[in-house]
Amino acid sequence: MGSFKEKSREGIREMRENSLEATEIGTGMLEQAEEINAILESIELLDDEDMQAIDKAEQGYGQSFDNAFEEQVETAEREIENQGEQIQETVDSEIDNVNSGISKLEQAEGVSDIGREAAEGGESDLERSKSEYEQISADAVDVVDEVQEQINALKSNLGSVFGF
Repeated sequence: MGSFKEKSREGIREMRENSLEATEIGTGMLEQAEEINAILESIELLDDEDMQAIDKAEQGYGQSFDNAFEEQVETAEREIENQGEQIQETVDSEIDNVNSGISKLEQAEGVSDIGREAAEGGESDLERSKSEYEQISADAVDVVDEVQEQINALKSNLGSVFGF
């Protein structure tokens, strides 16, 4: 495998690691928020003013968790999306180069029967390479889609803990 492909695959691995890290942070926040909410809900008060103090604390927690989620998790999500787009752009550019190479080898085949097997072998190798690049591009899209789905679900669940 060429260094360009390996570098692209390494980028995909890095995206997966960053995605896992971001979702673990988000999951940890959700668990903490649920625990805090359970504590707040267990407080039994009769006075309206005292209950308002707890409501205010709950709103403060909700806002704090929302801000922390934005800063730590959604920022990581955007970085993963940007990395995926960058990988796709560079890989798609190389796919164009490979297609051009295939076309030129086909053109060379038509010039003479001498060495035709070499051109056909080159075409075959480039077709295989193109398939690998297409898979790398698809993997980048898949990682971005997965992280978006997971983070959106976490954000929704986190928002519902404190009633947002």
